[in-house]
Amino acid sequence: MTPIFFKYSKWDGSQAADFENPQLVMDQITEFILKYGVSLDTIQDQTSLDLDSLEDEGYIKKIKGKYVLSQKGLNRMQRKALLEIFGSMRKSSGGSHESNVRGINEMVFEDSKVYEYGDPLSHIDLNSTLKQALHRSRVSLPIEIEREDFMVHESEERSRCATVVLLDMSGSMLRSGKFYNAKKVALALQGLVQTQFQNDKLYFVGFYSFSKVLKLTDLPYVMPRPVRIFDSCIYLELKREELVEHRGRIPEHFTNIHEGLRISRRILASETCQNRQILLITDGEPTAHYEGDKLFLIYPPNERSAKETLREAGKCKKEGIIINTFALIDDYYYFDLANFVGKLTNVSRGRAFYPTSEELGRYVLDDYVAKRRKMLW
Repeated sequence: MTPIFFKYSKWDGSQAADFENPQLVMDQITEFILKYGVSLDTIQDQTSLDLDSLEDEGYIKKIKGKYVLSQKGLNRMQRKALLEIFGSMRKSSGGSHESNVRGINEMVFEDSKVYEYGDPLSHIDLNSTLKQALHRSRVSLPIEIEREDFMVHESEERSRCATVVLLDMSGSMLRSGKFYNAKKVALALQGLVQTQFQNDKLYFVGFYSFSKVLKLTDLPYVMPRPVRIFDSCIYLELKREELVEHRGRIPEHFTNIHEGLRISRRILASETCQNRQILLITDGEPTAHYEGDKLFLIYPPNERSAKETLREAGKCKKEGIIINTFALIDDYYYFDLANFVGKLTNVSRGRAFYPTSEELGRYVLDDYVAKRRKMLW
C-alpha cells in the first residue's frame, strides 16, 4: 500500500485549503481510473468535479466531444507510478534483489569506451579520462588531457531491447488489487523506458479467453474480464468462425497464456534488435488455448492447455525470445501455478519470480534495470 504522509502544524489562518489544485485532482482521478477502469466522462457525470481546470493544464483533452487523457496526463501517471515503485525499492530491505536505480533520472553505467566523433559530451567518464591521461603521461604533473584520452560511458544504442509486457486479464486478477498493481507497473516501466532507455521498444498485450494488443492510451482503462459462469467443471470447444457469431456469449474470464505468447512472439519477430523478451505477469495456470482453428476453454486447469502453452514457449526460445515470468502469489492456492511456471521457465530458459502484487513493481523494475546493465557489459 502506498504510504500517506501528513504534516501537522498550528493553524494561523493563513493556510488555504487547496481542494482544487489541478495536480492533486489529476492524481486522485487517475488513481480512480487505474483501480476501476472508468472513463473521464463517467467520472464527470457521477461527481461534482469540474474537469475544465485539468483541460486548461493540458492533462486531459476532448476528442469527438469526450474527455480522454492527454500525453501530458499519461506522462504524469507514468512518473507517479515510477516514483511510488522507486520509493518502495529504496525503502525495502528484504529480498535478494539489488537495485541499480540511483534516482528517477540517473542510471549507473560501469563500462566506458574511447570517445568517438558524435558521442554526447554529457556521457564523458571523467574518472576513466583522467586515468587514461595519467597512464599516457606516466603520472607527470600537471596532467595534460589530449583528445585520445577522452572516455565516454557505453552507449545505449548498442544494446537496444524490445519487450512485451504480457498482462493477465482473467477473472481472478480482479482480486486483491492484482490487476491494479499490474497496470501501475506497466505504466512505471513505460516511464522508465521513456526517460532512461529511449532506444528500447515496449509493447503491451492483454490475455483472457482471447488476447489483444493494448495501446498505451487504453492501458489505464482496461480491466480483467468478470467471471460469468461458476460451474465447477467447464469444457468448451469453438471453431474460429464461431467466435464472431457467439462473441457476446463466450465467457472471457479464462487464462489464455498460449495466445498471449503467440501474439507477443509475432510482435517481437518484427524487431531487429538482438535482445527481445516477454515479461509475463499472471496469477494462474492456463485454462484456454488454441489447437489449429479451435479455441478450448477448460476448467479446472488441464494438461492439454499447459502442453500447448509450453509448446508456444518453446517457439519463443527457438527465435531467441526470453520469457521472464512474474507469478503473483496473493492467493493461498498458488502451488500448482508455481509448478507450471517451473516448467515454463525450463522450456524458455528465462527466469521466474514469485512476488505478491504489492511487491510486483519492485521485482519487475529491478529485473529490467539489472538486465539492461548486463547488456552494456
